[in-house]
Amino acid sequence: MRSGRFSARRSGLRRSFAGDGVQAHLVTSLPNVRYLTGFTGSSGALLVYARGATFVTDFRYRLQAAREVSGCRRVEQRGTMTETLAQLIGKKGLKRVGFEGAHLSFSMHRRLSRKLKGVRLVAAQGRVERLRMVKDAGEIALLRQAVLVAERAYRRAARRLAGRSEREVAASMERAVRENGAEGVAFAPIVAGGRRAALPHAVPGRAKIREGRLVILDFGARFRGYHSDISRTRLPGGGGARAKELYRLVAKARREAVRAVRPGVEARAVDRAARGVIERAGYGDCFGHGTGHGVGLEVHEGPSISSGRREVLEPGMVFTVEPGVYVENFGGVRIEDMVLVTRSGCEIMTRAIPAVSF
Repeated sequence: MRSGRFSARRSGLRRSFAGDGVQAHLVTSLPNVRYLTGFTGSSGALLVYARGATFVTDFRYRLQAAREVSGCRRVEQRGTMTETLAQLIGKKGLKRVGFEGAHLSFSMHRRLSRKLKGVRLVAAQGRVERLRMVKDAGEIALLRQAVLVAERAYRRAARRLAGRSEREVAASMERAVRENGAEGVAFAPIVAGGRRAALPHAVPGRAKIREGRLVILDFGARFRGYHSDISRTRLPGGGGARAKELYRLVAKARREAVRAVRPGVEARAVDRAARGVIERAGYGDCFGHGTGHGVGLEVHEGPSISSGRREVLEPGMVFTVEPGVYVENFGGVRIEDMVLVTRSGCEIMTRAIPAVSF
């Protein structure tokens, strides 16, 4: 069953060959290699042919690859990875080979080109990433687990905020994520209070979290390779009218964006639903990032939910909805949920931590 899933994914990649007229595609991005083979190590490449595929790794992962990779030929690297791949391509008599333009380094491309006389290397963007945008049932189950772990960790680590430093809360979150069964955090947690909440990607510092001031917490977990990404904004001890106004504004933008999520809608329409609410309130200049991004084997992947993106939403896509308003010298609010596109609309996957209402 597991082997069949990876074989089907490789078949999906082969169907894209006709567009560029390539005979094979070289996959060097490790998340993409994992998606196509199940390999979880840190050194590997995959060459997918019109019929069959060859996976390459080094001695360190010989036994691991034997357990994780099936349905394609396994080759142990001899010399450098470049030399091994060049030998494979040469022996197959390939003349036109696709590669991941966003991932293959310039130096490796140059070395391959020197060794492969008469072979044309064709840059192809996002072939595997497009396949990854639509999750299968197994991936969705793993994403649910990543969400569950993060939610449990949040309830434990963020029980009391006022009087603790940002760094202390972030460390508690990292510890709680692992203790609740994850491999680790999806990314370094963001904890930013007071004026620092106006920094969308603030690094937690030594500052103490104060009552009556906005606090943004952005966190996630990694479970068997799949990630979660959640943001909540808290107002310990209550706060002033402006803080509550900003919170209600972002909460409304988030609601409108979620309502816009359904199959057949362009990604930019979801962004427009959130951005319109914030712009009409006069805070358009304080919302400078996209409304969301896909989540899966990487914490940031397709689809991108932003103003210029015309990807059409499909059932099985999982992405964040995370409008925010950041006011210099005051603070900020971000509310981020993960949503799953269903056949009739969407499901909010991150319901266990309710958004605070004032």
